[in-house]
Amino acid sequence: MNSIKNAGLYIFDMDGTLLDSMGEWTHLGRNYLLSKGITPPADLEETIDAMTMDESAAYFQTLGIHGDISTINREIMELIHRSYRYQIPLKPGIKELLQELSTKKDSILCVLTTSERDCAVNAFQRLGILSYFKDIHTSFEIGLSKRTGTIYQHVCKLYQVSPADTVVFEDAPYAIHAAKEAGCYVYAVPEETYRDDWSDCESTADEILQL
Repeated sequence: MNSIKNAGLYIFDMDGTLLDSMGEWTHLGRNYLLSKGITPPADLEETIDAMTMDESAAYFQTLGIHGDISTINREIMELIHRSYRYQIPLKPGIKELLQELSTKKDSILCVLTTSERDCAVNAFQRLGILSYFKDIHTSFEIGLSKRTGTIYQHVCKLYQVSPADTVVFEDAPYAIHAAKEAGCYVYAVPEETYRDDWSDCESTADEILQL
């Protein structure tokens, strides 16, 4: 395990960083079709990759899903919410890392995620890590994207901690770039979803998280 840099504030991404959840999102459409008894096309993920939720729902209708667009979208989100509530695991070594950081005097731990707050709360309660965090912040509630450093600066201001005294843990290359742009110290978290971008993550981050 790394000897983690001391900081006043530690900001954790959730999906792919704290939770091993990226596969659930990657295969969400496939799992939804299977739950309805429909065999997904082999190229499903490639077909819907650039689609909006409404476009994906309309495509699912052509594959035999009954119901209007809003109903299909609601059922898909219910499926992913159940995954957070009942089955998505922690990434290896994360609980030990949180235990270590929680012993650092005058340090604050929080979460910044693009997923819904309920997903985080339900998963964290089940996994026994909710109490480690001062709060959970979502990009939707803040109204900013994790593709810009502004969102990290916003969270720093909430806790009155400078970006220079803030450590960020992220797996996505765009988020690693944004956190560095904000002036934070960044650990890149290895994640299979971004294996093709790993060299970019390594070269941009200050350190690689090794657990």
